Amino acid sequence: MPYIEIIIGFVSFLIGFIIATIIFKKKNNDFAIYSMLNDFKNSIDEYKNQTMLNTKEINNAIKSASDLAKVLTTNQNLKGQFGEDCLEAILKACYPNENINYIKQYKTTNLQNKEIKPDFLIKLPNEKSILIDCKLNLEKYIEYQENPNLKSEFIKDLNATINLLSNKKYESATDLNQCGFILMYIPLEPILTEIYTDKDFISVIKNANEKNIIIVGNSSILTTIKLVKLLWAQDSQEKNIKNIIDIAQNIYEYISLHTQNLYKIKTILEQNTDNFNKEYEKLSSNNKLFKQIEDLRNYGIQTNSKKEGKKLNEIKIHQDFLN
Repeated sequence: MPYIEIIIGFVSFLIGFIIATIIFKKKNNDFAIYSMLNDFKNSIDEYKNQTMLNTKEINNAIKSASDLAKVLTTNQNLKGQFGEDCLEAILKACYPNENINYIKQYKTTNLQNKEIKPDFLIKLPNEKSILIDCKLNLEKYIEYQENPNLKSEFIKDLNATINLLSNKKYESATDLNQCGFILMYIPLEPILTEIYTDKDFISVIKNANEKNIIIVGNSSILTTIKLVKLLWAQDSQEKNIKNIIDIAQNIYEYISLHTQNLYKIKTILEQNTDNFNKEYEKLSSNNKLFKQIEDLRNYGIQTNSKKEGKKLNEIKIHQDFLN
């Protein structure tokens, strides 16, 4: 799936570029952010024309990047939608049809009878599923990038997001058979790098682990999807093998049953043939009796003839019984 990896890299690059632009904007008020974004978009369009890579997923990624620009500059309401758009672009690139391999905004209830609505549900074999929620801790991350002394505030923000996700009690969904963990998808790879490489973020990893939450990004979500596809392939292979075994068993039982019946018939025929031969020998050996009976014809008994084809044969005792 090389073009899927291109989409993932493309989305990640756009996010990083826009965030860097915003930070630069804050430091340089005279810099025209929209002019930069427009120039960058034009360069992307030129790249698409040169490479002919003009897919629906790329177009969605560009639209999502534009939405993110609005999020960071004017409209905060689009922030939650951006992460969903990024993940949906990846899912659509991997799966042709929604609601077959994955479901968006799956609605159900937990054990507290409260409605829960994870962003995505990925279907697994044996009626199992993986739930994914999209999160984007941009404000604190940008502040941290501007001022490294705010790292602890960014860590607190990540832990608060994890706690909020845990409080939704996705794992207690009444109608789902889950794998025992929830995926928290963050579309910004630098955040993932910070979490899994900087020892100061160990509390974030521990907190997520205690709450059965796995933090994933673009690369790891693609790995997850590949593993899910592998599970489906293995499930299909196992079902095919089971079907083959069932068919073979039915054929074997059918043939076995009829071979047993044929053997019984063969035994009966052999027994009857043996009995017949014995009776034939007894009867044919008493030729004196048949000669006496044959003398009856000589005494004037009239016998009939039977027609066999065009030939008339006289009815009389066979010669084998007279010798």
